[in-house]
Amino acid sequence: MNVYTVYRAEYRTNKTVRIGKVVDQRRAERNNNAADMLRVAQKLYAASSIDSHIFIIRESSRLRFLLE
Repeated sequence: MNVYTVYRAEYRTNKTVRIGKVVDQRRAERNNNAADMLRVAQKLYAASSIDSHIFIIRESSRLRFLLE
């Protein structure tokens, strides 16, 4: 199970805002897991603004232990 954090980059204000998370519950690795999860995030967190862009970053288990 992989967890991806979803961010929105707004170009007018030059800010990046964390807006949520998307969980990949596939049991096996497939060709484009990250691309598929980006499509899901774009559907869930679609913005009405043309000046914003959604991107995802996969959370690492090592990083999680460092931040806690």
